[in-house]
Amino acid sequence: MISAVIIAKNEEFLLANCLNSLKGIDEIIVCDTGSRDRTVELAKLFTDKVFTDYMWEDSFCKARNHAKTHATGDWILSLDVDEILHDMRSVREAVAMAEQHGSLAVDCTMIASDNGQEFLYPRLFKNDPRVFWVGKIHNHLSVVGEGLSNVRITHGYSPAHQLDPERAMRILKKEVDERGDEAVRELFYLGREYFYKRDYKNSIKTLKRYVKKSTYFPEKAEAFLIMGRAYWYLHRGEDARLACAKALIVNANFKEAIAFMAFLAGLGSENKQWDKNGQQWSKMAETADNSNVLFVRKVFDFR
Repeated sequence: MISAVIIAKNEEFLLANCLNSLKGIDEIIVCDTGSRDRTVELAKLFTDKVFTDYMWEDSFCKARNHAKTHATGDWILSLDVDEILHDMRSVREAVAMAEQHGSLAVDCTMIASDNGQEFLYPRLFKNDPRVFWVGKIHNHLSVVGEGLSNVRITHGYSPAHQLDPERAMRILKKEVDERGDEAVRELFYLGREYFYKRDYKNSIKTLKRYVKKSTYFPEKAEAFLIMGRAYWYLHRGEDARLACAKALIVNANFKEAIAFMAFLAGLGSENKQWDKNGQQWSKMAETADNSNVLFVRKVFDFR
């Protein structure tokens, strides 16, 4: 038996699309964390397992772990409301394979609806006390997922985020303030959040703290790329090239980082030497296979 587990708050506009994609699953659990719209009412049109016994307290792992307690299935598929499952059959096939291998969690392919960016993330896992969510934001499972599936999930952006636009920054700052440099993963996402908000100086400052502690190469390479882009927007071209080079030292197959280096080298410049350098980097980007890259973006925008 497979349970879909969803936490939701003020998601009346996206809930139906998400739940419609789960047709054929054995059980749907919707845990509402304090909606003031029609989320609960709409959820009850799809399932009688709608719970309102948890109030949001700035911790995704607490909310997800609470929702997990309501699931009765042997396996759990965790979805956010702004996500859509592609094929229920792939979920059942993945569970059967995982059972054969004795696996506790399975990686799923997450696909961004706006740019086609893909990454692997364990969203399908055994309903077992050893498996639980960790981290107040950008959380992850307590166990590592295995690449045993063709489960694909498209994720988008919920308009409900605009009701609390500072939520991510607030939670990340609190985690870093409380745990300091030991909050390694949170430092990465805080640095990225600063970058999104165009606070490039704080982005660089935070990511410098992160790369000193990180041992996770895919994320570390991504951090150096973000730093490179932040330096570029601060008109510090040499620092941008050095940061980008560090990303490539970590992962020489990082296609986007190589393409960014081609951009930084002056591809198309009137200066023949710069243009020649840019052309060479561009050729190298064509051969990169993106192995061990954290986020594979299909479209690069370096403006």
